[in-house]
Amino acid sequence: MLYKQCVICGKPIATADWYAYIRLKYCKHCAAEAARQQKADYARELRRKTREQNALTRELCRNQQQEIELLRQVVQRQRERLRVLEKEAGK
Repeated sequence: MLYKQCVICGKPIATADWYAYIRLKYCKHCAAEAARQQKADYARELRRKTREQNALTRELCRNQQQEIELLRQVVQRQRERLRVLEKEAGK
């Protein structure tokens, strides 16, 4: 039997498998708590990254909407100018 102490609570952990012994860090109770904490940390980081990406996307969308509005104004002015030129040419 190979013995090791739990990293969190210090309880002795025993296993006969060398490969399991190498990876073993926590007792069963602490392993469940550590997995829960790691999952919570992962989810928190994922939500933070998602918020950053969404904020960037919204900013790009706002910029593009402003650009589209400016281009629509330019097109409208050109159409008005074209109408005036067509009237003058038709006289």
